Amino acid sequence: MDKILLRGVHLTVHLGVPPEERSIPQEIVLDLDVEFDTRPAGLSDDFKLTVDYAAMHTVVRRVATERHYSLVECMAERIAAALLAEFPIESARVLLMKPAALRGRKVDYPAVEILRRRDG
Repeated sequence: MDKILLRGVHLTVHLGVPPEERSIPQEIVLDLDVEFDTRPAGLSDDFKLTVDYAAMHTVVRRVATERHYSLVECMAERIAAALLAEFPIESARVLLMKPAALRGRKVDYPAVEILRRRDG
C-alpha cells in the first residue's frame, strides 16, 4: 500500500502527567504515515483524488491543541482516530516525540508510536 508521510511536525501543546507540567506549553514532534492508494491521483494528476497533507496537518494541529493531555498515548490515539475519521485512508501511524521530557538525562526524546487501521 502506498503512503503519504509527514515528517517532523512541530507543535506547541499542553502535555504532561503533573498539572504543573501541563500548565506550561511545550514542543512535541510528530511523524505521520497514512496508507492510501495514490495510484488514481498519480495516473490522473487530479488533486481531488489524493489526501491533502496540509489538511492532515490542520487536523493534527487541531486535535493536539484542542485540550490539555496527560499522556502522549492519549494524544496519539486521538490524532490517529481523527485522521481515520476525516480522510479515506487505510491506516494511520503516529510517532509522537516529547523532546524536552528527559533532556536533563541526556535522552533525545521519549516517544510513543501507534498504528491504527480502519479495519480494526
